[in-house]
Amino acid sequence: MAGRLAGYKRLFDDVRQGHLKPLYFLHGPEEHMKREFVRELIEAALPDRERAFNLDIIHGDDFDSVAFDDRMQAFPLLGGRRVVILRNFDALSVSNRDHVIDRAAALPPSMTLVVESSDEKLETAAHKRLAAVASKEGVAFAFASLDETETLERVLGRFRREGIAIEPEALDLLVESVGTQMMDLANEVDKILLAASDSKQVTRDLVADVVGKYRTESLFSLLDSVGVAAPSTTLSRLSSIVDAGEEPVFVVAMMLRRVVALLEVRHLVAERGRAVATDRALAELLAATQSPFYAGKLREQASRTNTRSLELLLGNLRWADLKLKTTNLEPKCLVEEALLATDVGKALATPLV
Repeated sequence: MAGRLAGYKRLFDDVRQGHLKPLYFLHGPEEHMKREFVRELIEAALPDRERAFNLDIIHGDDFDSVAFDDRMQAFPLLGGRRVVILRNFDALSVSNRDHVIDRAAALPPSMTLVVESSDEKLETAAHKRLAAVASKEGVAFAFASLDETETLERVLGRFRREGIAIEPEALDLLVESVGTQMMDLANEVDKILLAASDSKQVTRDLVADVVGKYRTESLFSLLDSVGVAAPSTTLSRLSSIVDAGEEPVFVVAMMLRRVVALLEVRHLVAERGRAVATDRALAELLAATQSPFYAGKLREQASRTNTRSLELLLGNLRWADLKLKTTNLEPKCLVEEALLATDVGKALATPLV
């Protein structure tokens, strides 16, 4: 984790210090970090008064090789540099990919070309070739998805930079309501920062107001029923959330997060005994939360289930998560099947050894 964040820091710091390269190949699924880096690059390369003249953004699904060449060959106006950003390299035809790579290998000194792709593993010959050219002429950088810890570290860092304190309970509510995708969190954080600009304090109630009480309360009612409520209750709450527009894949991700947290609580309570008798002591050891309030809620919920049923539910939810991402089956039915199978003690997938 530390190595990945350190890599991002070096990339950002290099641009902030004005060390601009002629070519950047930014590939991988972490779109928020990618957009943030491109914004930093534009600010470093082009003063405000020059951007209207010297910045071009081209989209791969609307690519024209002649127009691309015109922009690549244009001289900068008012300043010393042009920036061309090509988004969605993956959408280009094979011939257009080769065309872009040929141009990228022979950039004029006044040009910075940024090529973006969602491909992290460089699965085609063109992606590999472009990465090789970028490594020689500039930078090829993989924007891998941040894990939950990295994401929360960036969110907390954002609040610190703005001089705003966020209560642990508020952070937990934000994550359990929005998820841990940086792009989704960033949108909500912007709104929360605006709402907290006077008080300089983010509370649980403020997060609920910004995110929406229906969403936070409905999702929490579902998560609180995981592993303990009757199937009819859990399925009813699931239907309410999905019918209100929530994506099943997001709901499954949140349920997985809660099951892992409950397993962690059961493990700590069994292993540490009296050392975690208080909610504060438990929170200090939990990866899932630093809030005594939520640690107590997790302890109470964990006490009403058992490790075997939680492990079964974990496996079945992982099965549903995979099916949601790889098949066209009815999403809500997949989640319902995972929950009902768990209730009757059925494993939907072979356990990993």
